[in-house]
Amino acid sequence: MAPSSSVSCGQAFEALDHALRRFPGHRLFTVLAIDGSRAACRRLYTSDPAAYPCGGTKPLHQDGGFFREVVMGGRARICADREACRRAFPDHALFDALGCRCAINVPIRHGGCTIGSLNLLHQEHWYRRDMAPALTRFAELAAPLLLRLRHAAMPS
Repeated sequence: MAPSSSVSCGQAFEALDHALRRFPGHRLFTVLAIDGSRAACRRLYTSDPAAYPCGGTKPLHQDGGFFREVVMGGRARICADREACRRAFPDHALFDALGCRCAINVPIRHGGCTIGSLNLLHQEHWYRRDMAPALTRFAELAAPLLLRLRHAAMPS
């Protein structure tokens, strides 16, 4: 899944999207790039561009669970149900409208730092802790793609 001259990053993320539909499954899949200097995350890929388009940004709050667990801790974070998603995500109403009531955020790491995340959302209680190791491998494969894309997508 490493990028090549004949495959664009978008096509590679689309292939990753299709693989993740098979395991572990998702209703919404996004890839976020983290820009610590701006305390923000930018959406570089989405499986549902109509409802959740690329280019959107979210603030990165240092006091939040995503920052503590995913960014600083380098660990996957699961929000298992509708209430956990409501507490974790400011855009929980959109997730809920899409039937997404469970989420897993998997860190994409490079050089010991979290540079982004794979974000999968599905029906309530879909994701389990035992899925994290396989999803971490997908995140490792995504790192070169993210490095290539995030430099183009993050404004100077």
